[in-house]
Amino acid sequence: MTDTPKRPEYRRIADEIRRRISGGDYPPGSVLPKDADLAAELETGRGTVEKAMGVLALEGLVTRTKQGTTVSRIPLKITRAVPERYEAAYRERGRGAFDVEVRDRGHEPRWETTVTETDTATLRTRHMWADDVPVQIAVTEVPKAVAVASGLAGEDTGSGGMISRLADAGHKQDRITETIDVRPPTTEEAAFLRLTEDHRVYELTHTAYSQDGTVTEVTTHVMPCHLWKLAYTWSPDAS
Repeated sequence: MTDTPKRPEYRRIADEIRRRISGGDYPPGSVLPKDADLAAELETGRGTVEKAMGVLALEGLVTRTKQGTTVSRIPLKITRAVPERYEAAYRERGRGAFDVEVRDRGHEPRWETTVTETDTATLRTRHMWADDVPVQIAVTEVPKAVAVASGLAGEDTGSGGMISRLADAGHKQDRITETIDVRPPTTEEAAFLRLTEDHRVYELTHTAYSQDGTVTEVTTHVMPCHLWKLAYTWSPDAS
């Protein structure tokens, strides 16, 4: 019989701190005790606590700075649910699906939109927050003629967001393809999303088609894996 390897001490310490966070002993946004104080309380070494905190930081449960260790303000992942987020009744509960997703987790959504033009397309770049936590970067490319007809040349897309404006202009999305990759963040993404190179992000590419097969929108979403849960529901027999 092979002996089961003994679990590292820092994993046990990470479990205990994680338990205290989930149990409310350390609420969202609170500052944890200093590593030395935790080490004394948990009867372990300071280096072990530091290693445990590194595990929790990669999970997104805590943020480490020179000033100390802070519990994440978003302890529960934001759910991106398909097909719900593309249904008009869902989106129009707010100013688009992202607005609803964040509010449903009890946070205040905010975003800044930059609109640029090329010869053939309108590009909409959004930097997005839940409360004061950056949670997503989304870059959308819309064919110029479609963007003009749908009123997407401005920053504010109104109730229901961009998809509702496309539908209002006769470009209702009839078919959607989404591909998902997991990768390290780029330097620019890490800076905005407050990540290290050891974190991972979802790169989700959303391509939407109108009934005649025209591509009306291509959006690349960059989302920290520890902040988002992706949920998909469909009927296996759907044609």
